[in-house]
Amino acid sequence: MIDEVLCEDCLEGMDRIPDGAVDCIITDPPYCVGVSSNGVKSSWSDHSLIKPFFEKLFSEFERVMKAGASVFVHTDWRTYPILYPLFVEKFAMRNLIVWDYEYIKCGNFYRYSHELIMFGTKGKATRRFVANERDVWRLPCYKVPGREHPSQKPVALVEKMIVDNTDEGAVVFDPFMGSGTTAVAAINTGRHFIGFELNQTYVDVCNRRIEEAHARR
Repeated sequence: MIDEVLCEDCLEGMDRIPDGAVDCIITDPPYCVGVSSNGVKSSWSDHSLIKPFFEKLFSEFERVMKAGASVFVHTDWRTYPILYPLFVEKFAMRNLIVWDYEYIKCGNFYRYSHELIMFGTKGKATRRFVANERDVWRLPCYKVPGREHPSQKPVALVEKMIVDNTDEGAVVFDPFMGSGTTAVAAINTGRHFIGFELNQTYVDVCNRRIEEAHARR
């Protein structure tokens, strides 16, 4: 399981991760917002459907994390009000990071140009990065062409989270691995990774990018 991306449901796969095995969780879970599967724009009441899933997910996060480990969860302004109370039940919320991705996406009443990242720790933790670090990070996002997943994150963004909060040899976990950016960032920084991804096509992309990352080291 270590240094692998497995094609399976993350809640099922996490059952095999021992208690306290993970030093850092970095993930971009599905938001389930915007437009529903039948093409109808979702409403606020629809968001309550994701609550049981995230209650279970965050409980499992807490179990597999070491004491003092860090967790980063990407979200947006629509999902944050649902996730925040679930998050603070399990973790010490340290900040809400604003990722300014230096690109203007779609939007009607002011166009989107940032993403939110919930940052917390499992209980007490010692800050590892310098005291003057800001909570607004400016890093360009992936643009088409070159993007292999609709929500692909830049490697530099994930590397920052890893380096700021872990030592070399640490285990970084991403239950929604997508195209493998967290795995690549872990390899680049001398860390181990565990990952799950439901789509075999993306698992194949992960494996190719992992091989390429190892070849560059």
